Amino acid sequence: MVAIMAKPVEQMAYGDFRRDESRSGAYDDLVVLAKTQAAALGRLYELYYDRIFRFCVHRLFNKATAEDVTSSVFLTVARTIRDFKGRTEQDFRSWIYTIAANQANAHIRKTMRRKRLMDNVMGRRGDEDWAGSAGGGEEDWSGLDWPTVYAAIQTLKPEHQTILTLRFFENMDFDEIGRVVDARPATIRVTLHRTLRRLQEVLRGDP
Repeated sequence: MVAIMAKPVEQMAYGDFRRDESRSGAYDDLVVLAKTQAAALGRLYELYYDRIFRFCVHRLFNKATAEDVTSSVFLTVARTIRDFKGRTEQDFRSWIYTIAANQANAHIRKTMRRKRLMDNVMGRRGDEDWAGSAGGGEEDWSGLDWPTVYAAIQTLKPEHQTILTLRFFENMDFDEIGRVVDARPATIRVTLHRTLRRLQEVLRGDP
């Protein structure tokens, strides 16, 4: 499915967009143009593919599955962009992460039992390629036992997993997370605090 989007992206000329992006508000213009111009939509695909794929890896812990869900996200974007009401890059960012979060959560609910997912995570211990993809940032994560952490995260509610991932892997602030999950920033802050406390309990082995 990636190839469906990638082919026109490679063939389109983005010279005008690249020049425009150096000025203030250019990405906002790109979002508006993407509703009617394939080249602008292709540029947004280029800008956001890696971010959405990384988010899906963090939520699904499997690169192949993350690729499938990421492709589905962008197909949804391509199919519904004309109905998208936002007009800024911030609007688009919140919208596409909302789609990604919903599709990742739906995939977990419909096709992956928790035991199977946790077994998969624990079975990948020592897989450097997978661990590197999961890190996805400049932070020094090397001191963490990722399989154990991910297994603990999977005991949380899907909605709480989403908030945790957006905050600590995507570095979103509470306002932006609120736009993605449709909740007030104050509610996000309280939920995150409780989620972290529950995660600590799981990692300690508390019932």
